[in-house]
Amino acid sequence: MAKYFFKKRAKIQGFIFNWKRHEASASALENKIRELINVTVINSEERLGSDRPGWVHLDDSAYFSAQWNKAVELFGADIFFHIQADAGFDQFNMLIPKAGLLFEKYKLGVYEPNVDYTDIKYDTSKLQSIDTGLFEVPFTDCTCWFIDGGIVRKLPPVDISINRYGWGIPRAIASISRLNGLLCLRDYNFTVTHPKGRGYSTTAALGQGDAYIRSLKPAIRNELTLLQKQRELLRSDKNFR
Repeated sequence: MAKYFFKKRAKIQGFIFNWKRHEASASALENKIRELINVTVINSEERLGSDRPGWVHLDDSAYFSAQWNKAVELFGADIFFHIQADAGFDQFNMLIPKAGLLFEKYKLGVYEPNVDYTDIKYDTSKLQSIDTGLFEVPFTDCTCWFIDGGIVRKLPPVDISINRYGWGIPRAIASISRLNGLLCLRDYNFTVTHPKGRGYSTTAALGQGDAYIRSLKPAIRNELTLLQKQRELLRSDKNFR
């Protein structure tokens, strides 16, 4: 059981990553989230540049890593919140305040809701329970997550010439969290919907993710290896990587 860790009320800043054919869902998420916190859409569909002046625009070649780098550049709060434009969720009025409270209560590196389709699935009967429906996990997904601002700032910008698609970023964040004595938690009281399939090559993303991990500092790589071993013992679906 994690120990209580009280601190001043943290400021949460949100980011939505948008790409082709997801403008409507990105806009809907923006409308929901901005009622609660400051939120910015990082857009990778060039044609929307003039239609969405309030969004931050990258070009069509910008995948997750470029969007991540831009979001981190713009980040100026205590907790970094990110959600993908193709995610579906209607309980932000409950999730976001709970995230703030949990970061006050526990030493957290990452907090996330459950995601219905993800390659990071766990057997909850094997996980360390923190509270009802709330479990410690070695790695999180990156469909929808909250990250301690100090941890975000400890990860160097991602070299997009090595890793365009962003695979390996959540593992690096988890590793840095663990090295700094912070927990990664998944909350099964909330579930975000996420479609199956990807708009890019899984094989290419795997290779780039491995190259990215090899580029990290030895301490982060070593911790990541330990967390990967834990994940293999705790996972519920062996069909994913």
